[in-house]
Amino acid sequence: MTYTAVVPARSGSKRLPHKNVKLLGNRPLLVWTLEACIHSKYIDEVMLSTDSIDYWDTAKKYLHSHKLQLDLREPEDASDTVKIFDYLKGKRTKLFGNRAGAFILALPTVPLRRAKHIDEAIALFESSGNPVFSATNYGFPISFSFSISESGNWESLFPHSPMHSGNTRSQNQTDFYHPNGAIYVRHISDLSSNSLKSLYANAVPYLMSRDESVDIDSEIDFKVAEALL
Repeated sequence: MTYTAVVPARSGSKRLPHKNVKLLGNRPLLVWTLEACIHSKYIDEVMLSTDSIDYWDTAKKYLHSHKLQLDLREPEDASDTVKIFDYLKGKRTKLFGNRAGAFILALPTVPLRRAKHIDEAIALFESSGNPVFSATNYGFPISFSFSISESGNWESLFPHSPMHSGNTRSQNQTDFYHPNGAIYVRHISDLSSNSLKSLYANAVPYLMSRDESVDIDSEIDFKVAEALL
């Protein structure tokens, strides 16, 4: 089976402008993810999907690999209203041509994912026969979650909330998980199915630690990632 990695890095980030090329440690943010994909023992091609030639030039400055390819997006395909899932489906022929095999989607904002994580996720994909997405556990038990009504009162989201039962020991709480955006693996042919509504359909989770799952969205996230590095 052949594997093609797609790393989407548009230039129009609003909360932290040009975060994808902001230096993290000794290299730009997007380079960490591209490098992890290049070093995977499974991946044959690594595609930087961007609307910025400057981002492509940055990638080539730091990485010299025959695996590295460019998917240059039109501006209308790189706005903040375009979901990467919709882009993958709508532009699957542009991205993959007539290739069979599977693709890996790896978001550049999760820089501490390494090649070993990608390889483990692909191994799970092959052994389970299901698509795979990476995930991590919440840092605080979500069984304590509540909303606030218009009157200002709190309302628990779970019927057996520890805020009602008094069973507040953290050891007694159920672990819950969320996708971390580091790795998605599935067959390219899935993208041609009209019934596919998300990359989580029929997929199994590959679990990563919270330290490995740091997602860069703000300046403080960079500080956390730098500390972990």
